[in-house]
Amino acid sequence: MTTSAETTKTEEPEWLAAARQPRWTPEIAAEVVRAWQKEGGAQSAFMRKHGLPRERLRFWSRRRAEWEQKEKPAMGFVPVEVTPEAPSQRRQGVGEAVVVEVKGVRVRVEGGASQELVERVLRALQRVQGC
Repeated sequence: MTTSAETTKTEEPEWLAAARQPRWTPEIAAEVVRAWQKEGGAQSAFMRKHGLPRERLRFWSRRRAEWEQKEKPAMGFVPVEVTPEAPSQRRQGVGEAVVVEVKGVRVRVEGGASQELVERVLRALQRVQGC
């Protein structure tokens, strides 16, 4: 009993022929990265399965992550004005505070802090964190 090569060959995804070319376009690279992420598993196993160079997927998945990072809106500071609270608005026994967290750095500003102090702290954080 003989079978033709066409009946035994598995259906290849559309992106695979383009991925076998010497150079990838960003569109083809995105297709390959999506296919790998959808399939899951190790990059090397995925590339070996499809007969593609392992380092190329590593390169393009890093570039894609960089592109996605650049597309995210940049964090920035919002102007804050600190005004003293009227004595009637203060709650007895409970200290008010504002907590600001930026890139894993948490700053707690207790009630009664001057506007100048808050501005100095936020400017220092901005210089250190590069926000």
